[in-house]
Amino acid sequence: MSNLPIPPWESIHTLIFDFDGVFTNNKVWVDQFGHEWVECDRSDGLAFDLLRTFIQQNNWSIEYFILSKEKNPVVQARANKLRVSCHHGISNKLVFVQEYLMKRFLGVENPQKGVVYLGNDLNDLAVMRFVGHSVAPSDAHPIIQHWANYVLPQKGGEAFVRNFIERFLGIDGLDVDVLEGFFN
Repeated sequence: MSNLPIPPWESIHTLIFDFDGVFTNNKVWVDQFGHEWVECDRSDGLAFDLLRTFIQQNNWSIEYFILSKEKNPVVQARANKLRVSCHHGISNKLVFVQEYLMKRFLGVENPQKGVVYLGNDLNDLAVMRFVGHSVAPSDAHPIIQHWANYVLPQKGGEAFVRNFIERFLGIDGLDVDVLEGFFN
């Protein structure tokens, strides 16, 4: 764990969020019929509202999406609620990210340097080592914590996403009048 500073927003063109263990506490409830439920933090919704407003106010060209190995309707349902693009059922996240960057940044050398990836478990390791910046919650697998550029004090599903977005955008350093403008 290096705990490098979170990169300045201007240097980033893509935010990628794992789902389980990032938006959730990595736990699942299953009923006798096989229906699954997960617990998410509602404050993440406001974080994405802040992000969208910040993007608009700063005319910032950035893409952000959820990338999950899990092929479960709950992932897509939460993404829809947050109004965030979602790619789920992706077994090889590294290949997906490499192909995504190749298509989006045709001919650009090292586009992965402008990517922040938030993940928590071993299937995130290859992507976290590939991209320019990686962030993990405090309850991430120890190997992920070791390789992450930044480990936040929040656990997955406990306002981890919200805390990252606020730190990334420098919300705590904004004037209260500017903050009020996000919601008017």
